[in-house]
Amino acid sequence: MNMRWILVPVLSAAMGLAGIALAAPAQTPRTWRVIAGGVSHQGAVFANAFFPRVLDVHAGDTVIWQFAGFHNAAFTSGQAVPPLVVEEGGKRYLNPQVVFPQGPRTYDGSGYRNSGTPPEDPKEWARLRYALTFTKPGTYTYVCIIHGPAMSGAVRVHPAGERLPLTPTEALQRARQERAASLRAGEQALGHLRAQVAGGGVRVRMVGDAQKGYSLMRYTRDPVVVRAGSTVTWEMADPFEIHTVTFVGGRPVPPFVVPQPQSSGPPKLLLNPVVVAPTPHKEYGGNGYANSGILMPLGAPGPHTYSLRFTARGHYTYWCSVHAALGMKGVVVVP
Repeated sequence: MNMRWILVPVLSAAMGLAGIALAAPAQTPRTWRVIAGGVSHQGAVFANAFFPRVLDVHAGDTVIWQFAGFHNAAFTSGQAVPPLVVEEGGKRYLNPQVVFPQGPRTYDGSGYRNSGTPPEDPKEWARLRYALTFTKPGTYTYVCIIHGPAMSGAVRVHPAGERLPLTPTEALQRARQERAASLRAGEQALGHLRAQVAGGGVRVRMVGDAQKGYSLMRYTRDPVVVRAGSTVTWEMADPFEIHTVTFVGGRPVPPFVVPQPQSSGPPKLLLNPVVVAPTPHKEYGGNGYANSGILMPLGAPGPHTYSLRFTARGHYTYWCSVHAALGMKGVVVVP
């Protein structure tokens, strides 16, 4: 019997089976999580970063952003970032292209994708979840438009089957560790948050750190005590946030955003002109309304300081109208 005619089909069949055995099984898409922001238990320290800052996934995987702050996640595909504020009829509004979700829930590196922002009430922030499925390998950067280029992240999408540095569970663990480190750094900075005497006046700095990823939602730890006739200057030293210095004279703190319902679609979000615009006051004796207007983040164009001379004895509470719901207030005492 010619063994050649027996072995050839047997070997061929074996090689076919080996090919089946060696072929990589189809990869099941996985879900990953990114934490957007974070808040200390007193609400005095905010983590203004995405955790982890860089995430490695496979093509076909889905990333879910969990929000722990007033943030958005926007992929612009290399195009200009939409402005946070737009003008219409002489009034300023939050841009709906930023505030509301935009684009499909898949991404191949082209087009605009935006999570939208969570509700304004801090108690409702956790309600927002944003999921995006990445369909094409590449490195995709994204940004929180609210907190500017200082708050950005990246998703690195690898071809299916390529080895990744972390599993979804490990990546989430790293995210929590990174967030905890940011909040700890902020708590340490909060312990040193005091007014500074400079040039015959007093200076209050509103603090944040881009590298460590935090902002302090307080002016000072203790009341600022000055003599009558002294000037206090507030100075922005935060790359993320906007603030105001608003003395209300015993009246309610004005809201930063005023929703304007529309006949159809979502409301227009008016920036309250009473908050946005500074008052002409250079002196303050406890009566009426004195306001800095919007003080801009460090490095952004616009006003960064506000000064006020105190002319009478009193105990004066002031607020950040943007972050009043977070308890951002300070006190000036003139004995």
